Amino acid sequence: MAALLLVSCGKWTYTSKGKPISFTFSQTAMNWTSDDVIRVNSPQASGPGGGADYTIQGNSLTPVGTQLRWGDGLHSFYAVYPAGEISGNVVSANIPSTQNAGTKGVMVAYAEAIRSQEAVNLPFQHLYTTIEFVVGTGNFDGIEVSGFRLESAGGGALAGGFKAALDAQADPAVTIDPSTSSQITVELSPVILNAGQTLRITVVALPKDLTNLTAYFVVDGEERDLPLVNDYGAPIVIPACHKTTIISNDFLAPEYVEGSARFKVTIEGQDVDDYDITY
Repeated sequence: MAALLLVSCGKWTYTSKGKPISFTFSQTAMNWTSDDVIRVNSPQASGPGGGADYTIQGNSLTPVGTQLRWGDGLHSFYAVYPAGEISGNVVSANIPSTQNAGTKGVMVAYAEAIRSQEAVNLPFQHLYTTIEFVVGTGNFDGIEVSGFRLESAGGGALAGGFKAALDAQADPAVTIDPSTSSQITVELSPVILNAGQTLRITVVALPKDLTNLTAYFVVDGEERDLPLVNDYGAPIVIPACHKTTIISNDFLAPEYVEGSARFKVTIEGQDVDDYDITY
């Protein structure tokens, strides 16, 4: 007589090999836009070589065409936004040298998971350096600003291609491509500012420390420079992968004289006081 075997399966879950992998995501300091495209790859998953593309829909990712499917064992997942090349654990990305108000920086994610009915969460981190300029006209009205660019003296790289090796145990290891640009231009529609108003311009740059920088504004048809140096004329270092804000409420005033204006520097994520610098 056969033995009676009682088995409770109420807490068991099982996902067959080959089932599509679903993804959610978390992010830091980035405003996603619906339909933006992310590329995800996993060497252990089945699917297209080099990764599959997904669009952002709410809090999850929707596949564009062929999607990744579960294989065997522990899976490593590598992702990059905007969608770019992924080879193994190395993603290839680019910071454009011509930008506008909608330009966003590069973000990457690494995750590990086994076959599961749960969605895999991709914890994105930004891999770019942000510089925000906030400039005003002081007490003057009718000041036109029609152009902006940021330059690095000596050809220091600000924009271009780079590669990042993703590792669960360490920060991404970044390699800057040889062909880069030492300047970034932001496309502006001419704007007229009055007393008390400010113009905010945000630049995204390569994920590296930046220095020897000068910002150039076209003010009432003439170019005006803002060298980022301290009281002693030494270049300010903009730290990699942080947001640094430069504020000068009177830089655009027509009576501006080099050496008399002041600007304030705030570095996000650093435990230091804000400080003023005269240049």
